[in-house]
Amino acid sequence: MALGGLESMGSVFVVQHSHETAECEDVKMIGVYGSRSDAEAAVDRLVRQPGFREHPSGFHIDEYEIGKDHWVEGFVSLTTIMMPLLNKGVDVWRPVHAEVLSDGRYRIVTENDSPTDEQWAFDAGQVVRCEERDLEGGAMLVAVSLAGDAA
Repeated sequence: MALGGLESMGSVFVVQHSHETAECEDVKMIGVYGSRSDAEAAVDRLVRQPGFREHPSGFHIDEYEIGKDHWVEGFVSLTTIMMPLLNKGVDVWRPVHAEVLSDGRYRIVTENDSPTDEQWAFDAGQVVRCEERDLEGGAMLVAVSLAGDAA
């Protein structure tokens, strides 16, 4: 079945625009085109529009072969959890990244870059259980115990 004449084509060209904001990377999907020249023409049309004209280098054109998988690995979801620091005399926490697993478990992915200065309650690679606690920044997930390695 031909989709707008694309069946005989080998590739499409995807145009996106991205730029950094204070909070995150802002990515906009502009369109999918049958030729590089059509994709470039779309950029030429938009580069003078508000927002885009302030970030003209944010346009990206990527070629994708039709009928091919372009993401062949799995993926993980990361979140920030609070790591208890040991031997401080008071409750002290370090924000770390953790992979979200099933059943309220998290695998710590951040490495402790200062093990002589900070002793973490758990190490990178360990699977922990977390509970929500009210800290100075509001409600946050805090690592509270080991949970085992099964994903």
